[in-house]
Amino acid sequence: MKNLKFVLSLALVGVISGCAVAQSRIEKLPTVYALPGTTTAVVGIAIDNKGYPKETVKEIVLHPGEKVIFAGPDDFLVSFKERKAPDKKIRYKSENGVIKIVIPKDILEQPAFREEFAKNKYVKFNYAININGKELDPPIIIRRDE
Repeated sequence: MKNLKFVLSLALVGVISGCAVAQSRIEKLPTVYALPGTTTAVVGIAIDNKGYPKETVKEIVLHPGEKVIFAGPDDFLVSFKERKAPDKKIRYKSENGVIKIVIPKDILEQPAFREEFAKNKYVKFNYAININGKELDPPIIIRRDE
């Protein structure tokens, strides 16, 4: 019984440590904004040697009227979670390795997002990038210029 407790303790420490390492690795990733002088943010989507999408950004921060371009493998999906999306379209399929999502100029005045923006000073969209049935999910955050 002591050996089982010891093994389970080691396993739990390993899981917690793994989560902490993954979290610290994600925290070191950049936040993506629109490129200087443009209204376009670009997010590259990489794939590791096991076919999983790799984290390349921590989050995407945009303003109303800006857009994000996801560029990666020829075939991938971006799906918004909780049926909450910037322009009501929940699922995007890549065309020639590219997906473009435009943030409406009036997004922060829309009834669906007005309360969240008033409370937090931003609106957050959770989504997943799906490649080969495997997911990655950094958030998109919409803010107004201060």
